[in-house]
Amino acid sequence: MSVKLGMIGAGGIAKSHMNALKKVERAKIVSIFDLNTEGAEQAAASVGAKVAESADALLNPAEIDAVFICVPQFARGDLEEIAAKRGIHVFVEKPLGLELELVARKEQAVREAGILNSVGYVLRYYDTVQKAKQYLQGKTIHLIQGFRIGGSHPAPWWSQQHMSNGNLGDAVTHQIDMIRYLAGEYKEVTAQFGRNTIKTLKPEATIPDAGAVTFSMESGAVGTITESCLSSFHSGSEIKFIGQDFFLQLTGNGKTLTIIDNTQNVTITSKQDPVYEQDNAFVEAVAAGSGDSILCGYADGMRTLAFTIAAYQAAEERGTVKV
Repeated sequence: MSVKLGMIGAGGIAKSHMNALKKVERAKIVSIFDLNTEGAEQAAASVGAKVAESADALLNPAEIDAVFICVPQFARGDLEEIAAKRGIHVFVEKPLGLELELVARKEQAVREAGILNSVGYVLRYYDTVQKAKQYLQGKTIHLIQGFRIGGSHPAPWWSQQHMSNGNLGDAVTHQIDMIRYLAGEYKEVTAQFGRNTIKTLKPEATIPDAGAVTFSMESGAVGTITESCLSSFHSGSEIKFIGQDFFLQLTGNGKTLTIIDNTQNVTITSKQDPVYEQDNAFVEAVAAGSGDSILCGYADGMRTLAFTIAAYQAAEERGTVKV
């Protein structure tokens, strides 16, 4: 059976999903909505879909089985709740939102409706990340070091803290989530954020240009995450998991895995397209009526958001905040 999909949003991330879904045998995108009508028309033409008159009109259970919500976190309103009430399965891009209380309300609606749900923490779908997860089972980690350094997003909304939650909330959320996925739940967090450069280069911006976050895990491990969104000559991402008897490193957003211990010193680079793997898993879940293939659901994604919220709170209060 084919799975009929609606797409809310026709920007860059939506196009990434559309390109992946073209390769998913069961997937059929039937309708697209975006406030940018021209963008929606171009996207619809590329996949043979129709342009919906509104997001509400697109969320029609007689026409679609599931929806991909690919609009920015500040612009989602109550889309997830509407879909849930109408029995439409939902894929929602990360991060889930800006306020934990609002996202918790949506999570409750999704859970009580019993719909299948997936969140776009795409890096979980790399085979390298799965190998790392398997390797770390039962290992005692005492130190975690993570960073993500790069340039800023071109969209004007991205530089506004109340619309994006900054680089930590919008981009580094992938590293935050990876640590959770591989090493367990966070316990406490402290943080500092700076505006040393951005206040001059982009005076209208309200986001930090750099952040340094320290944390503890429920397991007893401790760690750091550092980040910058204004680095012109260096970029990249890395997470190191360090134990007395092993060293595990993920670079390139999880694409390359290195494991060193007493029996091995190996480096593996994935050849997978994690967007395809993620979208295929969601479509197959909808077709089968089971979420077993989904690696991050709404409740799980909400716990990743909680870390970001706690980090900003800790920085504002100049203290330690429980996650």
